[in-house]
Amino acid sequence: MGYDTTDDYQSLRVFMANIRRKIEDNTANPRFILTEVGVGYRFVDE
Repeated sequence: MGYDTTDDYQSLRVFMANIRRKIEDNTANPRFILTEVGVGYRFVDE
């Protein structure tokens, strides 16, 4: 019983990649959605 967290993390990574493709000019060097290792994602509005 319970949830499989591996699937949850993979789903989140795919979701964030799709958002980055829509809003970032260069997905290899994102400006707006940054990955914070050990924390998650951070939205930066510059």
